[in-house]
Amino acid sequence: MATSIRLDGATLTRVLYLDAAIDPEPTGLTPDEVRSVTWAEPTWADNGQVRAASCCWVIEAGERRVVVDPSGNLDEILHDLATTTAHQDAYTAAFEAAGLPIDTIDGVLLSHIESVGLSAVRADNAQGWRRFFGNARLLISDRSLDDFGQQPRDGDVGDAFAGLVASGLVDTFADGDEVIPGVHAEWTGMHNPGHCAFHVAGGAATFVGHLAVTPVHFGSGPNANQHYEPNLAWDWLERVKADGRVLIGPLWPSPGAGRWEGDRFAPYA
Repeated sequence: MATSIRLDGATLTRVLYLDAAIDPEPTGLTPDEVRSVTWAEPTWADNGQVRAASCCWVIEAGERRVVVDPSGNLDEILHDLATTTAHQDAYTAAFEAAGLPIDTIDGVLLSHIESVGLSAVRADNAQGWRRFFGNARLLISDRSLDDFGQQPRDGDVGDAFAGLVASGLVDTFADGDEVIPGVHAEWTGMHNPGHCAFHVAGGAATFVGHLAVTPVHFGSGPNANQHYEPNLAWDWLERVKADGRVLIGPLWPSPGAGRWEGDRFAPYA
């Protein structure tokens, strides 16, 4: 079932491709660490594995329709290059079914640069890259673009983002900016130098980016495998969960959102 969250002036809709249980190693956790978070099952974990999703969140606010962190770095776990076309076709169909055709998306908002995801796809002639959301501009923090310029990425990530920048398709924002109506960026760093979170409707909901790759991170303590400043990342997570706001992660399994209730992170309902 799709997750839809209506807030003051904004509607958040989750477009799901698939849910899966994966080995926790990419999230910086061990199976025993996952099992130690007693509230994680059954929604967020399964016998030492973490539940995750390939999905896209869409924010509709004002006249804008923006995708946040589309599909991210689970892509390389859930499919290989031989099935890329089928993967992209399935996403196109999922957006159609949600009433959000991909050509109606006007922005792709990224918390940071780490993988290609659906920010871009291979050009039809297999030379270079094109936008998956053909009418969307890319929105990244000024610190992300600066970090990318100072530390160019190798392989597909470097090629794809360099091509988008060279084509004039990338816009930047600064810490605290209102990136679309009612959505404000907060530069965090901690995960990588350009990382940002996004607060919707005055903080009624927050997109946490990769500060919590899985909701299990809300119970597992500082994670030096995920963050270059793990203690600061942990303090940030503790702060945003304390007021009961809705929290959203780009890779979280269905329903993809939750809030802290008592001594557990409860799925959004």
